[in-house]
Amino acid sequence: MRKSFSDVFKPATYPQRTYVSRISKGTKYTYEERLKQSLQVEGYLTYIVGPSKIGKTVLCENVIGKENMICMTGNDFSKEQDFWSGVGKKIGISMSAKVSEEIAAISDIEQKSTIITKNYFATKEKVLQYFYEYQKVLVLDDFHYAPPDIQYDIACQLKEVIRNGFKAVIVSLPYRSDDTIRLNPDLTGRILIIEIDPWKEDELKQIANKGFSELNIKVNKKLISKMAVESIHSPQLMQSICLNIGLLPENTEIITEEMIEESCRFICINQPYADVVRVLKAGPPTRGQQRLRYTLQDGSKRDIYSLVLKILADNPPLIELPLDELMERIKKNVKDNAIKPQKVKDSLKNWQKILGSQGSLYQVLEWKDDVIYMLDNMFLFYIRWGLNEERIWK
Repeated sequence: MRKSFSDVFKPATYPQRTYVSRISKGTKYTYEERLKQSLQVEGYLTYIVGPSKIGKTVLCENVIGKENMICMTGNDFSKEQDFWSGVGKKIGISMSAKVSEEIAAISDIEQKSTIITKNYFATKEKVLQYFYEYQKVLVLDDFHYAPPDIQYDIACQLKEVIRNGFKAVIVSLPYRSDDTIRLNPDLTGRILIIEIDPWKEDELKQIANKGFSELNIKVNKKLISKMAVESIHSPQLMQSICLNIGLLPENTEIITEEMIEESCRFICINQPYADVVRVLKAGPPTRGQQRLRYTLQDGSKRDIYSLVLKILADNPPLIELPLDELMERIKKNVKDNAIKPQKVKDSLKNWQKILGSQGSLYQVLEWKDDVIYMLDNMFLFYIRWGLNEERIWK
């Protein structure tokens, strides 16, 4: 039976046929070997950090095994007052129980009884017993989505139990200015950090080469390079581009550049970033004053916020953009450029404040130490390939 594209390319699940193992930077070990080593060291918390959509969760699935993971996200604890209650709910352990007491009143005429029901809460020992008995590993994914005070509380809770053999892995983004794990003095010397580097072009090519080989389809090397560049260091995006080529109505026996570009646009159809773009373009309130608009080389006119957003979408796609390189891009795009670096820095600070007051979907970038860090590769992909480009940039 011939394999289909969806059998081979798996952007949202474990990619059995197209999994690629990589060497950890500065070592001779793979990321898989490092995670195995870390989990064997008792008393330490494993902390995996890396950009969004880079394969951190898939790494855990490969090493730990999906059946051995109890996976939760930072969002799970946004409204959870007690950490262990949240974990208990996830594994199906009731953290409360009811006890009934019967009180009887007896007289010569009648007998009455009253049943009083009381609630009591079980301790975290029930949860710990489950993890120890079934040898489970707690994986806290997207940890950065939990509020900072809850992050700190979770770190303190884990510090206590990892000393007794409890296995936990925290997965988060880098570049966080409020990193409660690294900045927690109670965890100093008790963290094993695995930093996942962005995927290189050659590593991303392996996904396409493996997959198309499984499908018995030959693809030009230049086209596979184009897919790798547009994947913006993300194996998930590479899987998506390859998969969506197979969903197009065209004949997939011969892959063309137009098909790759159409696949990129197709991926953006169901992405939820239109409102994020709107918020970034709007910037802070203007109090009735119109912002200065700059004329670009293509003849369009944009204010500073729309301009910077468009600059971020320019070639080549970068997940880290220093101020000097950002200014160089502005210089190439704006006619009679008179924009000063301070103007740009002030605008990025405003963005930082605006995004900080929004929900997790809006945490797409961070401005820190004169560098823009793209925290969500899919957002960068969206502003490059969004189908409604005219609506986005006007």
